Amino acid sequence: MVPAKSHSGSAMLRRFSKAVLLFVFSAAFVVTTRPADDPATQLKRNFESAKSALSAGDLSEAERRYNQVIALGLRQLGNLSASESRFDEATRELDEALKFAPGDPDITVDAAIAWFRAGEVQKARQLAQTVVRSNPRNARAQNVLGRIDLYRGDFPAAIGDLQAAIALDDDFETSYFLGIAYLRAKHFTDAQQWFKHLQDTMGDSAALHVLFGRAYSIGHFPESAVAEFRKAIQLDPKYPHAHGLLGYSILEFRGEEAYPQARLEFERELKLHPDDYNALLLLGISAVALRDFPAAEAALLHARRLRPEESFAYLYLGETYSETKRLPQAVEALEKYIRLVRDPEEVPRDVSRAYYLLGQDLRRLGRLEEAQKALLNSQRYREAKFRYDAQHIFDEPAVPSDGDSHTSDRIAGLLESGAHDQMKSTEAMVQGGMQENPAVQRPAAAQQAVVEPKEAKQYRTFASEILASSYNDVGVMRAKASNFKEASEFLKQAAAWKPDLPGLDRNWGLAAYRAELYSDAVPPLERQLAAHPDDRLARQLLGMSYFLTDNFVKTAEVLRPFLNAPPDDAGLLLAWGTALVRTRSSEQATRIFRLLIEQNANNPTVHFFLGQAYAQEKDYSNALGEFKTALQIDARLPEAHYFMGLVHLRQSDFESAAAEFRSELEIRPGNPVTSYHLGYTLLMQGHADQAAALFREVVQAKPDYEMARFELGRALLQQGDAAGAIESLEAAKKLSPDRDATYFQLSQAYRRVGRLDEAQQALAAYQKLIETNRLKKRESLEADKP
Repeated sequence: MVPAKSHSGSAMLRRFSKAVLLFVFSAAFVVTTRPADDPATQLKRNFESAKSALSAGDLSEAERRYNQVIALGLRQLGNLSASESRFDEATRELDEALKFAPGDPDITVDAAIAWFRAGEVQKARQLAQTVVRSNPRNARAQNVLGRIDLYRGDFPAAIGDLQAAIALDDDFETSYFLGIAYLRAKHFTDAQQWFKHLQDTMGDSAALHVLFGRAYSIGHFPESAVAEFRKAIQLDPKYPHAHGLLGYSILEFRGEEAYPQARLEFERELKLHPDDYNALLLLGISAVALRDFPAAEAALLHARRLRPEESFAYLYLGETYSETKRLPQAVEALEKYIRLVRDPEEVPRDVSRAYYLLGQDLRRLGRLEEAQKALLNSQRYREAKFRYDAQHIFDEPAVPSDGDSHTSDRIAGLLESGAHDQMKSTEAMVQGGMQENPAVQRPAAAQQAVVEPKEAKQYRTFASEILASSYNDVGVMRAKASNFKEASEFLKQAAAWKPDLPGLDRNWGLAAYRAELYSDAVPPLERQLAAHPDDRLARQLLGMSYFLTDNFVKTAEVLRPFLNAPPDDAGLLLAWGTALVRTRSSEQATRIFRLLIEQNANNPTVHFFLGQAYAQEKDYSNALGEFKTALQIDARLPEAHYFMGLVHLRQSDFESAAAEFRSELEIRPGNPVTSYHLGYTLLMQGHADQAAALFREVVQAKPDYEMARFELGRALLQQGDAAGAIESLEAAKKLSPDRDATYFQLSQAYRRVGRLDEAQQALAAYQKLIETNRLKKRESLEADKP
């Protein structure tokens, strides 16, 4: 008699089998290509060919060969990264390889495999389909597409893809997965016949029957899985994990009533392999179910010692301690389980049960508030599990008479964790045996990070140097063709592979500078100059790059060694002098601009910046002379009239200042800074109404111009508009709370409208700021003393 089907157990098995498929279907891909040469020889030969073509001056052939070298090197490193489960690197490297070999079917299939193993199934499928569409006879692409479709649950498509792959290249591995596809599609008879064909082809062996048993387990045919595992044990009673798999399948097939029989199989497995984590865990669960708590505790403690950061053992230890009235130990174990479980939403049944047991134990210990929280969490996860089952109740088609899955709650919970960490191809397992129990897998938290072998590190270093040299050579070729932007990108890639490649920083800095990518040029030029302080070109380019990114301090600093013998480069001298002006090094700026004028007497910009340098030194006469000379050469030179106006302001020549500001506004109408200074000049002349009109235009164009709001307040106060003055001055105060003059003007405005308390507060704030600013100035002067 067949017991009633458990929907919750089936749902968990579905998630388990899908996780099995993802890893098993992708793990074996790496063995499907066998290059004729070893990778190092192949890569080195291609690199030397590219170098030869470059030396011969055949640039077209050199670029073609370098593209081949880069594509091959990236492909090799991408596959190496994939073999080490470094999928982010693998996908990036293989995608980059495809840029140099677009449409290459082998690289495209490699990229599909890497994306599949990274969990990006849709992208992997699109890549595989691209190859199949252009070349339907590509067996490897058909193979990959079949496994992806199998994982996706499109079993008819998977069967067609895998059949096509086998017709092109009949290998055991693909044939095995075709059998799984038949089972997943519920083509039970086809699967049986196909496995019979494989057995006839491969010969009978325990390893083969274990594989068949796993396939039946994945397909939810536990009775057939049991039969296959029994055949394996008959052929080899000591075959690794066969007893554990048999026990697992017996539980899956017969449910709770099979615990005694399953327990015997787990014990037999442990006699052969005492440290088999999965067998220990399954034995512990079985013993808990059979209420043999001493045996359960011994097995689970052993499992915990093997993998202390995995959650399962703690759940069943917690149950064991609860049942044996060791409540403090139970609470500790259950709380540890809850802390360690990685994705509670993936195992809601177990998490709900853990919280329930924890709540009961806390209640018995008198910790009622904590108990209530735990029980509420239990209910929350139980409801989530119910909702999931209701939504997925019809997801799994009914299985044939081979038998339903009747996994107990404990075993079903275990299955929710994921799938077997299958690291070898199925063909290799047939030849050498399975290394781990495929029924379960470690949670991701417990998987050890891959430690790259010494040989792999050495090869990565070798390939990286060839890639860096290739990117560098192509970058130099691009630069010689004046394609500086592409050159800079190639050289940037070279630096990613080998930052210390000789000559690379100089090449990259020059290319980035010529491409006007000044921010990109700075780091390589800094490194080049640090390593080669006498490199005058690198120093000049770095100085210009700093200047063109508005870093005037660095510009002046890096060009300082040229003071005694400045370069004969007008653009550089102009930038240098300007940076010196901006950093208020006016004496040095004057030297540079005088030198520039000797060489460029008719350059208005040179006279303009020399005028600024004189103005900073308060040599107003020479400053005005240079500004006038600049305007004689170019009557519409921007900012020349503005700076002349500033000089006149410094001399309190308000009439001349106003004339210059008006002239500037004819060249740059509406410029808020010039308009502000014209308004200030008019206010100083006593024309408050004209000044206020200008200030209003300025704050409308630039609302955060604090000085314009302050002067507008002053102008309005002079006009007798105290309310308007207050509004403007309060806005100024918000923009700059530390300006003392604002508070003085506010105190006057408040007093005029009778707000005496506020007037007094503003005056007190003014006096306090006056003192604070005086002290700050004194501290600054003292700090500047030698």
